Amino acid sequence: MAYLSITRIVGDADALAVGYLETEPVMTSVGRDHGLLLHAAAKADDGLVVVNLWPSIDGSEAAARDPRRGRVIRHHALRPGQFRREHLETIGCVVF
Repeated sequence: MAYLSITRIVGDADALAVGYLETEPVMTSVGRDHGLLLHAAAKADDGLVVVNLWPSIDGSEAAARDPRRGRVIRHHALRPGQFRREHLETIGCVVF
């Protein structure tokens, strides 16, 4: 089955959204190059929520190692403590 990644980035939601929109084309390329099926981002009370659906864990892990992703995180000065991640193997998935 597919692999679901849910990430919360804690911080000022408006500032995080501006940063997200600024570098979204780069991150979209990273996802596309590693087989991403679905991506969604939303502002939350405590920051930003990002949901990704991958065909398998391999694509997610490859994207996490992609140097372009690392450059985006460093560009925005995001710290490891700002991230809350959850990774789940799906038991069902329908993308319309």
